[in-house]
Amino acid sequence: MQAVGKTVKPLATTAGSFTSVPDGLSINNNTGEIDANNSETGLRYRVTFTPTGGGTAQTSTVIISGINYADKIYNLSKGDSIAAPIYNANALLTIPGANSTSVFDQGGGCKKAGIAVGAGNAIINLALSVRNQGIDTGATQQVKLAYRISDGSNSALNGLDVKIYFYRTAAEIPQYLTDLLAARKAANLSAEGQKILSLPGQPMLATQALAVNKAATPVKARPPCIIVISR
Repeated sequence: MQAVGKTVKPLATTAGSFTSVPDGLSINNNTGEIDANNSETGLRYRVTFTPTGGGTAQTSTVIISGINYADKIYNLSKGDSIAAPIYNANALLTIPGANSTSVFDQGGGCKKAGIAVGAGNAIINLALSVRNQGIDTGATQQVKLAYRISDGSNSALNGLDVKIYFYRTAAEIPQYLTDLLAARKAANLSAEGQKILSLPGQPMLATQALAVNKAATPVKARPPCIIVISR
């Protein structure tokens, strides 16, 4: 793929259709053109191209730069009280400018809602957030975590919706959340060894070509499914 202004266009011009998984990528299904500014950032997508008239489908893995959090169950009784940010869909990467030039929760939206986010590192203190909310069981309000990262995005303003679900035990977790966790795990893709493509003034992209036989079904990827239990 190649970057053109604020979009990314596929190099191939063969007639066909494009689909992507998980849900959240702004892509033209006919041309394959991706609008990075209107896509959910910090996620890894699998874009599938199906040629008109049949033939083997081809895919590319696309990563739009930003942060996300793991979809998982955090157990406070086992000391699992911190949700660390994942940068560029790779938990092994360090956030550029962390605790220095990068800024998280700009405007204090999360803080005002009682969600404790580190201003320099985007780490969520789940135990403190639950105490701040004063909830016994249920969910916090969904708020926008606004941030700027000192990377190829040129510190462009970015955002991530955050919502924390709190229950006393795993048995209280509703089935729809359990199903959502399973669906997102099934849709997870590897980001190892990918090349980052910088788009000036906006999130970066990473792409890698792969071959597959069929496209996956889109899965809703946001907000991250952060579930906290106390025991």
